[in-house]
Amino acid sequence: MRWIQYRLVNKIRTLMLIGLFIGLNQFSFAQTSPEVITLGRDASSIIRANKFFIQEVEDKRKIKGASIGNVIFLGKEKNAVMPNPLEKELTAYWSYSVPKVNNDLLPLYISVKDLQLSERRLGPNRVAGEIKLNVSFRWYRDMVPVDLTTYQTSATYTRPEKEFDHQKLIRQLLDQSLIHFQKWMGSNMGKNPALARNLKIVFKEIVPSDKADTVFYSVKRPLVWDDFQGQRSRPGSRYAAAVFTSFAYEGYSYPKDDDLILEIGLKIFMVKSMSWALSDAKNNGTLRHEQLHFDITRLVVERFKKNLESGELTIEDYDSEIQYQFLESFREMNTEQENYDRATNHGLNNAAQAEWERKIAKEIADIYSRQ
Repeated sequence: MRWIQYRLVNKIRTLMLIGLFIGLNQFSFAQTSPEVITLGRDASSIIRANKFFIQEVEDKRKIKGASIGNVIFLGKEKNAVMPNPLEKELTAYWSYSVPKVNNDLLPLYISVKDLQLSERRLGPNRVAGEIKLNVSFRWYRDMVPVDLTTYQTSATYTRPEKEFDHQKLIRQLLDQSLIHFQKWMGSNMGKNPALARNLKIVFKEIVPSDKADTVFYSVKRPLVWDDFQGQRSRPGSRYAAAVFTSFAYEGYSYPKDDDLILEIGLKIFMVKSMSWALSDAKNNGTLRHEQLHFDITRLVVERFKKNLESGELTIEDYDSEIQYQFLESFREMNTEQENYDRATNHGLNNAAQAEWERKIAKEIADIYSRQ
């Protein structure tokens, strides 16, 4: 009977020890459980934006996830976390503040490089804290990332050792970051090429007054024999005359509204000192032949323009495409001039010459009828 009682006492003691152990673990768990900070939504967080929407938020911190630092609670340090991973929480919060997805607006990507809340106990009923935020903004144009601006801020504070509105503190910094971007976008729109969404090409045919050695192409100013001022004697040459024609371009770009305007000025010219004619060859037929060489150069330039308009010019790299098309057109010009001389036997084949004159005259007329 005594032995049975002894066993019962030991069982009771064992159960009490197990209960105490469980209670201590529950107490310990309660002390170390994280402090969940929910951002919430209210009218004060709405930012009046109408030029962008939140496409994506990326967590670029060294330690990713829901943790955002530590806070002091009842004299103990606790891990501060959000209900969900950082990118999900901030996407929801910032998206609430700005317009929804809209193809007419800028799709904004935000990278969070740092969001850190840190507190330490200074003494009885006194806590010191610091919060840091570092974000960068970009978007993708034709799948190429375009960096826009960054925002970095921090704040320090002291507070009594009691409940504190960490949510309000974090929201203030998050709101300030979007306000910063909104102001930056407003002051850079139409000025910064990074915000341009489209590339528009504007061509201008530059026709300055003729210079001492240059005649610029104009349908109102055909060539005359006085333009041929080069060496008149060409030993070994079997040609009666020759005209040196070419073209060049100059350009600059500037942002306007949502576009980047690419203005290309075109110069089509002949060089007097490199053009020549034998005295006995200076007749109307020969001059018309040489004029068509000049006209062919003008037609090649028109095709150069069309190649650029239908080409693969991008805001990120339009210059290399222009140079490529220019070289291709330059080669085309030389080939076309050779074809013309071959077909007309350098103007000696009257029938072929007349056909080329009709064909070229029509194409030139079509160009200027559209202007």
